Amino acid sequence: MREIVQREAVETLLKYSYATADIAMRLGKTKIGLELSKNFKNILVSYPNKSIKKSWEDDSEKFGISLDNIIFTTHRSIGKHELKSYDCVIIDEIDQISENQWTDIILDLPNKMYGLTGTPPNKGQKATNLYSYCPVVYSKKLEETTGITNKDYDIWVHKVRPSLQRDILLKSGKLWSEAAQIEFYDKTYLKTKSFNLMIKLIQSISRSKTKIQYVKKLAEKMKRGLIFVETIEQCKELGYPAYHTKEKDSEKNLEDFKSGKIDKLVTINQLKAGITFDDLYEVIILHAYSSNNRAQQRIGRALNLIEGDKKKAKIHVICLEDTRDEKWVKAGLEDFDTTKIHYFYGKN
Repeated sequence: MREIVQREAVETLLKYSYATADIAMRLGKTKIGLELSKNFKNILVSYPNKSIKKSWEDDSEKFGISLDNIIFTTHRSIGKHELKSYDCVIIDEIDQISENQWTDIILDLPNKMYGLTGTPPNKGQKATNLYSYCPVVYSKKLEETTGITNKDYDIWVHKVRPSLQRDILLKSGKLWSEAAQIEFYDKTYLKTKSFNLMIKLIQSISRSKTKIQYVKKLAEKMKRGLIFVETIEQCKELGYPAYHTKEKDSEKNLEDFKSGKIDKLVTINQLKAGITFDDLYEVIILHAYSSNNRAQQRIGRALNLIEGDKKKAKIHVICLEDTRDEKWVKAGLEDFDTTKIHYFYGKN
């Protein structure tokens, strides 16, 4: 199935001069880029971070496709190149191109340009630029591909109750419990439909002390695994090697985890794009997400980070019981095999 998707994507893209493929993880987005490169002599490939470039190098060696006709650059540096001088420009993770970088591209629009992404923007100027200059012409979404892999897996939803301890100090001097805070934001949001209150509700759930304490205990029992959290502070609290923008050893920690030198890695969102791990079978997700599609995507991508097929994969999703978090997790699991979803009622 993967080979069919790759072939279809390349054939579709080559029908256009400016086009993007929206490809779910594990379907070989980098391989699609490499196959595209075989059709041109002089190519510029733009990437957002070192991990994406390394994926190109690794897949080049794996599939025996030469990189001799490719010049690599970062998204930040794409404006330094004379884009029209290349036969083709391929932008990996085109969704991460900033508005300023789009301006550089538009002012020097290349002869042919192909984008690769798994999460195309759907609003704002980024979406306008993408669909004006490099529209999505081929798409294989997560909901179409969750069953493509033969990997066996279990998704464990750990339901924990928000804390009743009054340890949140308000500006008024009043002490609030986590449970009371979440309930207040939820009920008030339902009455007012205030965007700011929804943000506060999301933050109170995603930054829950109950959740992070539960993740700590769960991670201690895990032999080797990846942990998704929401903030840098949560990374620090867990105490494991981390991968995020403020961590100076991020790339080293990532490589050490991939090679097996370290057994646990904690990260935030950017690890989602373009990275997979061999010999990884367990992932903890502190917060599924407050949007149905994003929740589904986060759970699915966690599963798809796992490259090996030697044993059953295990995804742990932490959920605050009797809160809106339950609805978000339920929505995120709608397209997964219900026989593989299990519920565990954890103790705080």
